[in-house]
Amino acid sequence: MQDFRNLKVWRKAHELALMAYRLTADFPREETFGLRHSIRKTAVDIPAYIAEGAGKTNDAEFAASINMALSLAMRLEYFALVAHDLELMNPASHDLFSGSIVEVKKMLGGFRKTLA
Repeated sequence: MQDFRNLKVWRKAHELALMAYRLTADFPREETFGLRHSIRKTAVDIPAYIAEGAGKTNDAEFAASINMALSLAMRLEYFALVAHDLELMNPASHDLFSGSIVEVKKMLGGFRKTLA
């Protein structure tokens, strides 16, 4: 068991979650329980799964949590695309957000390999 706050991948995923909240703050009111909620929940779940995994007793269980976080990052990437295509997120914000998602995905993939 380790302190998840010491994991670089968790810190980057936490930054991504905070970015998700900032970028969805101006979404239209009708998206409160739609895409805005989905983006925020998914973004927060990524570092939450990393934190949960850090508390597991073995690497196989930790890897399963990392796999879930990676799956959620893929989902978040799609939600960002939908937000962009619906013009809820401007191109510059989308590019920044998507770039951060890709970075987290790469970090998760690399971290998963260290647990195998």
